[in-house]
Parts: sequence; structure tokens; C-alpha cells
Amino acid sequence: MNITRRTLVELLLLAALTWTLPVLAAEKTFGVEVKTNITYYSGEGADKYRHRLDMYVPKGQRDVPVMVFVHGGGFTVGIKDQYGFVGEVLASRGIATAVISYRLSPKASYPGHVQDVARAFAWVRAHAAEYGGKADRIFISGHSAGATLVAMLGADPAYLKEVGESLDHIAGVIPISGSFTQSSRSGMFQGAVPVDPDVLRNASAINHVAGAHPPFLILYGDKDAPRTGEDAAQMAKALVGAGNSADVHEIADHAHMDMITGIMSPTDPGLKFILEFIRSVRL
Repeated sequence: MNITRRTLVELLLLAALTWTLPVLAAEKTFGVEVKTNITYYSGEGADKYRHRLDMYVPKGQRDVPVMVFVHGGGFTVGIKDQYGFVGEVLASRGIATAVISYRLSPKASYPGHVQDVARAFAWVRAHAAEYGGKADRIFISGHSAGATLVAMLGADPAYLKEVGESLDHIAGVIPISGSFTQSSRSGMFQGAVPVDPDVLRNASAINHVAGAHPPFLILYGDKDAPRTGEDAAQMAKALVGAGNSADVHEIADHAHMDMITGIMSPTDPGLKFILEFIRSVRL
């Protein structure tokens, strides 16, 4: 599916403006409290706009599961503010949710994007209890480029090790319409031509599957970007072959953007799989 950057941004802005549709409001279980523009990293090279996250918290709830959500945009566009509907949907169902921003290409390049996700994860784990969450029930999810980043975080322990964390601290990984095998055309390498083959191998989540990993729930649409389904199946096969849990689901009548905007509907099958997965993981 060919989606221009402008079209992507317009679709996400529309989604952010329409999350309050009556059908969603009627399905809410909890009210939602929102705290915006929280700095999750202020060390060397910090970006005062990109190293921020928004917290969506179910009102009056304690010891709830936590989600760290990473937006898409080909590693070159997108920001947390366009994905507030994700936080609202999940928090209304009892899941404290951090929707994060991260540095984009070409200002940042591999591995900067995933390093930012690791930093955000470490911040959320350290502060989970302050927002009613459980530090041992933190899930990570993302759409498109964000799905690629959370898969990298859940497959390669090096990124979490840099911030004093480990794969054991991730309760589950939910990549939505992501890629697990990188090519030199990926936006994460923008400006780096040619890309060293060893770098490509290291940036591909599937190449780090070995030993114990968190459980994975991999979702994609039947009308998704080319090869998304094949890539998902190969990643799941690698995870299961290494003794891990990995479920893959193709969502009918869903194109690439439908896979994330669709969760605004309480009857969306992707949302159903996400909620069931979070509730089923026992640590």
C-alpha cells in the first residue's frame, strides 16, 4: 500500500480528533486522566520535544497493567500527539498507557530510534506505580515503524541493557503491521548510503531471536503493506522455534492504517486480540 507522508499525517490527525465518537464513549469502563509532555530522557543529546511522553491513566485504579505505545511514520514523521486515541482506548479499559515520541530521521539514525524507546521503557518502569501501574506488567506495542521498534526492543537485549533493564522486564510485545527484517530502504537509515550489510542484519529483529524472549502478539491486516504477513509468519516461526510464545493474527478487511485507527471501534478484532493478550499473560 502506497501512503504518502502527508496522507499518513492527515489520517492520524483525523483519528486523534475523532476518538470521542459516541460508540467509543458508550463502551468505556473507566474515566481517563491524561498527563502530557512528560520528559523521559534529559541526558546527553536530549531532545526537548521528542524525548517526551503522555500518560493515560484509568481513574481510581491501582496495580493495573501498563502499555508503552510507539507511533509509526516510516521513522521520519509522526508524534505522540497524533495517537492520543490509543491512550484513551486502552486506559478506558484499565490499562495505563504511555504514548511516546522519539527522535526521527534524518536527525536521528539507527540505532537512535530504538534507543529512545528503551529510554522511555526504563522511565515508565521506574514511574509505573505513580500512575497506578505495575512495574512487572509492562507491555510494549507500536504500529508500522513503531511495531518494528518494539520488536527490536523485545528481540535484542542490548538496547535495554544500555538503560539498566532486561528482556525479563517486558510482559509482552505487540507489533502491529511491522517489519522484522530491514532493508537499506528503511527510513531508519535515511542518509546512510550504502548501508553496511552487518548493520542491516543487526537492525532486523528476527536475527536476534535466540533463547528466552517475552511473549509476542503479532497483528497485521489482510490488505496491509506488501510482505507484512509473510514477515510476521517468519518472525513467529523463529520465536516459537526458540521455545517462546508467539501468536499471529491477520485482521480481515484492514489496510495498513486501519490496523491502528480501527481500535477506536469497540468491536474491532485487533483491539479484542490486544485486550485478550494482556489479560492472558501471567508473570
